[in-house]
Amino acid sequence: MSEHQHTAVPRSAEEPDAVTGTAPAAGSPGPSRRRAVGIVGAAAVGAVTLSACGGGGEKTDGAASPSGPNSPTDVAAAADVPVGSGISVDTDGVQAVVAQPTEGTFTAYSPVCPHQGCSVNPAKKQFVCPCHSSVFDLATGDVTGGPASTGLTPYPVKVEKGRVIVG
Repeated sequence: MSEHQHTAVPRSAEEPDAVTGTAPAAGSPGPSRRRAVGIVGAAAVGAVTLSACGGGGEKTDGAASPSGPNSPTDVAAAADVPVGSGISVDTDGVQAVVAQPTEGTFTAYSPVCPHQGCSVNPAKKQFVCPCHSSVFDLATGDVTGGPASTGLTPYPVKVEKGRVIVG
């Protein structure tokens, strides 16, 4: 017999079916191949659908996320950060969201939403996660709405000579 040929191994009437877990009725051949494939296919679609939405809990998968800056990094001109809003920056390997909640006060946070790891976006007076609508305060990084239960990770920030320095 070649390695591509397969032989059917007869099941005993008492042996449970691998798909349904039940033994077939006496004289019954068990579920048809079409039905067995359909059951397995439906289970696979269900698993994919559930995994697409995540578990709804906090991020626990250890996925890579931006880390805080290793050294102070010039990320933007202070004039480019609007009062009452913020900007996203990606400079010299530093990814952050930087805000100016009130004139002359600057904040910086990791852009990674603690819920499922999406990147938050600055919006008027808040940061918003586009994936599940968690909302974070510009001034404190605290979660103010949505499924996230913890706030954004803060980064040190200062302004020197009109430039925003993160780290």
